[in-house]
Amino acid sequence: MKQKHDEKIGRLGLTAFVLSAMVGGGIYDLPQNMAMHAGVIGQVGAWLVTGLIIGLVVRSFLILSQVRPQYTTGLYHYAQAGFGKFTAFFVSWGYWICQAFAIAAYAVLLTATLNVFWPGMFSGGNNWQAVIVGSIILWTMIFLITRGIQTTSRIDLVGTVCMLVIVAVFICSMLVAFHWKIFWQDPLGTAPHSHFKLGNPLQQVQHSLLTTLWVFSGVESAVVLSKKSKSQQAVRHATRDGFLLCLGLYAAVSILPLGVRSYEQVAGMSSPSTAVLLGMVLGPTGRLLITFGVIIAVLASWLSWILVLAEIPMAAAVSGTFPRWFGKINHRRVPIPSLLATGAIIQIIIIFTHFATAAFNTTLTIVATMTIPPYLISMLFLVKISARERTFNPQHEQVGVSRKTALITAVLASLGTLFMGYTAGLWYINLAFIIYALGIPLFIWTRHHDDPHQPIFGKFERWFALLIVSVAVGGLLLLLEVV
Repeated sequence: MKQKHDEKIGRLGLTAFVLSAMVGGGIYDLPQNMAMHAGVIGQVGAWLVTGLIIGLVVRSFLILSQVRPQYTTGLYHYAQAGFGKFTAFFVSWGYWICQAFAIAAYAVLLTATLNVFWPGMFSGGNNWQAVIVGSIILWTMIFLITRGIQTTSRIDLVGTVCMLVIVAVFICSMLVAFHWKIFWQDPLGTAPHSHFKLGNPLQQVQHSLLTTLWVFSGVESAVVLSKKSKSQQAVRHATRDGFLLCLGLYAAVSILPLGVRSYEQVAGMSSPSTAVLLGMVLGPTGRLLITFGVIIAVLASWLSWILVLAEIPMAAAVSGTFPRWFGKINHRRVPIPSLLATGAIIQIIIIFTHFATAAFNTTLTIVATMTIPPYLISMLFLVKISARERTFNPQHEQVGVSRKTALITAVLASLGTLFMGYTAGLWYINLAFIIYALGIPLFIWTRHHDDPHQPIFGKFERWFALLIVSVAVGGLLLLLEVV
């Protein structure tokens, strides 16, 4: 029999992690979020563009897992191998902190949803009662993760299945209530009598991308967890299957309601809009079902992300860009110090949500913006190794694509990732870099403490750090000007 410390996640478990990491609670408000920006044609176009961009990113990750299977923490190892220790730190720090903000946002969403059962108890999802409940859930999840990866995987799998069942009920209900007459009433969303102006179809696609591109955050989670997977093949299958399934679910959940109510009516619905729509078909039972769906999806995504985040500082510590304390593991191969530090940061952010008013959507946009550099650096690493035959596949691994195909894929994925940054806007990019810059002192301290006789920054790393600080200062000035 295998010992606990040899436990690994299989394809099904990894796919569940990818799904729960991506879906979260965002899918339940997609109808309203998308209807605010586009009609039928605009939404179809947005999902096609998004599928292309994210598909290229996913394809690049799949190729990297084939030609560099030894890089078992994905994003971090790609950055280190391609661009040095500081770039690797830049990726690990930013990814770690931004997803900690996302988990804190989950706490707000979850407790706000619980307010349905106890009206006024958790108003806004950030009063002191909500902070306490969110904190209890956080540390309960951390305790579950300390029990081992298999325990966590089984719990996440159950939550993911429940979430998929509820989403399937919603889609089937929308199909039953679907009317082609309503669906084709104004497919372009440009009717002159409309009081809800969306712009021309191209503008609708552009505005919708602000929503569609960000709901795939987490597609890389299997790559980050590849060290805990049974095989690199399982990682590739989970990443591909999770992406395709989510793309289909997202498109169906956002487009089918336009055959039940007009885009104007859907855009004006309260959050979560899926609850309002299902309530129209199934009555109060429908609203209650979606409420449970939000709770289950958020809990599953919350658990997945804590596990993913604990892996990043541990890998960085082993490589000498985070303090070595983060690299210690227990007999179940769980990085306890990294896990506790992750929990502590999330706890601090949850406490600070009490003093925020309408920070939920802003926080999520910052989070999504901060994932762009890790994605881009991974894509550029594939560009770098694909540029020459001798660097592409030095270990002669079995690869399903040619070097030129890999290079073209990586270049297009890099351009697509840059386009994601463009859709976020300069303001959010600057804010994200403020958080990136805050980590530089930790890198300097770690390098000086662990290797005092070596230069802290490499030849080009000093300029990279200066660029980060410069953008951060610009972002801070912009923030102060806005405030």
